[in-house]
Amino acid sequence: MAWKRSGVRIPYSPPKFEPRRAALSGFFAFIAPLVSQIVSQLPLYHGFMATRADNNDGSCREVLSGRHAGKWRVQYTQVDDAGRKQRLSRLFPTKTEGKTFLQSLRHGTKVEAARQKKELTLGGWVDWLAKHDWPEELDEKTIGTRVGRFNKHLRERLGGVPLTKLDALTIRAVFRELRDAGVGQPTLLALKANMVRVFNQALSPYHRVPLSQPNPFRLTLQAAPPREAVALTPQEVKKALANENLDTKERAKLSVYLLAGLRLSEQMALTRGQLLFEQDLILVDRAVRLDQKGRQSVGLPKGDKKRLAVMCPTLKKLLLAATEGMEAEQYVWSAVSKNVPKMKKRTYDAWAEIVRKTGLPAETSPHDCRLSHINFIEKLMPEVSATTLKEHVGHAGEGVTEVNYTRPLTASQKILRDSIERVCVTGQRTPVRRRRDRADA
Repeated sequence: MAWKRSGVRIPYSPPKFEPRRAALSGFFAFIAPLVSQIVSQLPLYHGFMATRADNNDGSCREVLSGRHAGKWRVQYTQVDDAGRKQRLSRLFPTKTEGKTFLQSLRHGTKVEAARQKKELTLGGWVDWLAKHDWPEELDEKTIGTRVGRFNKHLRERLGGVPLTKLDALTIRAVFRELRDAGVGQPTLLALKANMVRVFNQALSPYHRVPLSQPNPFRLTLQAAPPREAVALTPQEVKKALANENLDTKERAKLSVYLLAGLRLSEQMALTRGQLLFEQDLILVDRAVRLDQKGRQSVGLPKGDKKRLAVMCPTLKKLLLAATEGMEAEQYVWSAVSKNVPKMKKRTYDAWAEIVRKTGLPAETSPHDCRLSHINFIEKLMPEVSATTLKEHVGHAGEGVTEVNYTRPLTASQKILRDSIERVCVTGQRTPVRRRRDRADA
């Protein structure tokens, strides 16, 4: 090769250092792969980073090509509590920032932030439901009971366990421990039912755990022995109502349980205005409710269902005597100092005194009176229809027709009113014939 200068051809001679440069380039081309292979085998010590992202140590590498060339990519593989692998990849402008982030991941300080979610524990899930979900459909007393049982029996044992790590074997051992500690079988069954609902809500609709995970609380527990209810006879009812040791208010309270079938909470909230003496009916539209801390308030009856209860002649006579001179908003059994329902403890104390005076079985409760009242109507008053009975005691109908389209007629309420008077007060009996028998006749 030659080139002209000032019109004179001068032969080209290469620089003396080019052969040396060519030799060095060949050497580095040979040695570079070897060095890279040696470095890749070194452990992550003294500032060296691992080269694989799936070896649980992570990697920090420079991006050599593409639109992110010159940046540093941090890759990290993490295994969650369900055994699933999750791969994290993030870019940083400098190597120092990438190394710092990877070291923080390896030491666990930013693992949860990198996953962008916190592992939910059983205690945290119960607290969230009690605050954001249950108030939409449950009253404060029910929520307080659920949370109270969980706090007393399970929070210390299982409250800190993540939902995905709950195990049926562990839960069965916890329930066995509670039973050995003296927790009653009804409490264990109620606790199990509550926890089954809690975990089901984590499955659906909130999807806090994989749908493939079975409910660990769905265990088989021994059924609780049935409570031995006190079934009173019509003769015992008649004798108790006629007892001379009762004063006017006590006799009226006993008659409300036995002749009207009211619940304890409904009796506590009963006012003079609810007694419709002209129609021989009791408007049951309120009841005493308890919040999570046991404080009393007046709200709707159980199930938020209002109803009209039948008032037989004897019950009407006793309530007229007990409410003489009262205003419409006056509570029939109010506290001594002001017009509010009497406290529940005081009500139970008064009931214990009524049981003592009348000679009823000592274990008789107001609910036993309600059960006896319903039993009398079902067994001794065949002329009373099922719809009239359900309306009278506040029970839901069995079918759509009964709930939405059937209403007790005035004539049906009169039959019920006369039947209660006949069976529970006068003691008269008529042959018990099934409606089917009368239809066949």
